[in-house]
Parts: sequence; structure tokens; C-alpha cells
Amino acid sequence: MSTEKATEKASSNQPEKTNTREKILETAIELFAKKGFNGTTTKEIAEAAEVNESLIFRHFSTKKELYGAIIEQKIDEEPGIELPLHKYKDTKDDYLIFKSIAERMLDKCGKDSSFIRLLHFSALEGHELSDMFFSTYVEYIDMLLCDYIEIRIADGAFKKIHPLSASQAFIGMVVNHIIVQELFGGKKRNKVNNEELVQTFVTVFLDGIKNT
Repeated sequence: MSTEKATEKASSNQPEKTNTREKILETAIELFAKKGFNGTTTKEIAEAAEVNESLIFRHFSTKKELYGAIIEQKIDEEPGIELPLHKYKDTKDDYLIFKSIAERMLDKCGKDSSFIRLLHFSALEGHELSDMFFSTYVEYIDMLLCDYIEIRIADGAFKKIHPLSASQAFIGMVVNHIIVQELFGGKKRNKVNNEELVQTFVTVFLDGIKNT
């Protein structure tokens, strides 16, 4: 076989390999989000994806590697909670900034509940990638918001509070709602108006820290 033909054959097989890998990932995301890493077997993933179990190990050497690929993919897909802060911080429009951050967080989890489920399962099961997410993203968001709060304290707009604790309090308020909705079945019991919810969160938070 000529080099040119071999290259063509390899190229034609590439989409099939990519599609199989994506199918395995999509199926594994659904199962891991429901049952966690320890509660899901590769056999179950193979059956649900309608592939031979050996195919999973052609793409991922171990179940742990597969799980790691999923968490990394979810981290890469993060919507950029920090973007509103970068976009609006110079306006010093506190309501707009905190409102935009909360809306982005709720929008992400509303569209993809598997994200919050996977992160909580990975933390509860002691998976090292949950630590990676926390150290590379959660702490980053906290510090960005902390820096903004420090600036507003210096401006005299906010009370002299602990800026990092304030940042964590705001993010925690939104995250707690998401956990109740997604993990404890809150959205099955009550229909929530996100616009009103965000308005309430931001108003309660800002009323508590504004230097009035």
C-alpha cells in the first residue's frame, strides 16, 4: 500500500474513531452523573453506548482515565463565570456585576445538570480531579471577586468586611440553590423564576455589604 493510500485510509477511519470516543464519553457522562464513579461499571457504559466493552479500553486505558477525561471536558466547557467581572468591573456597577455572575452560574447548571453532579460525586469519592477543579477554577473565581470587593471597600462603597469571605458567601448562596435544585429534587417540587431569584440574591447580598 502506498504512503498516500495509507494516509487516506487513516484519515477515513479518524471520524469513526472520534465518533466512537464521543459516544462513549456522552454515555459515561450520563451514567457517572447518576451513579458516580464507584457505582458505574465499564460494562454498563458499553451496554448503554451499544459498543463492545473492549472498545472503551482502546480509547481509555482505565475507567479512571475515562472519568478523568470527562471531568476535564466539563472543566473546559465551563461557561466563564469570571467573564462578567472582566467585562463590567470598570463600570463599578455592583448590581450588574453580581447579577451577571449569578445568571451565568444558573444558566450553566440549567442547561447541563451533569456538571454539578459530576463535581459533587468526584469530591465525595475523593477523585483528585475535584481538587484540580477547585484549585484551578473555584479559587480563581473567589480571588477575582475578592479583588473587586477589596476595590469597592477602598472606594468606600462597601463596608470594611473580609473580602474573600464575602466572595465565598455570594458564590455559596447561588451554589446552594443549584445543589438543592439539581441534587435534592427542588426543581421537581417548585418552579423557580430565575430572574426573581437572582434579583433576591443580589439585593440581599449587596444590602448587607454596602456602606450606606
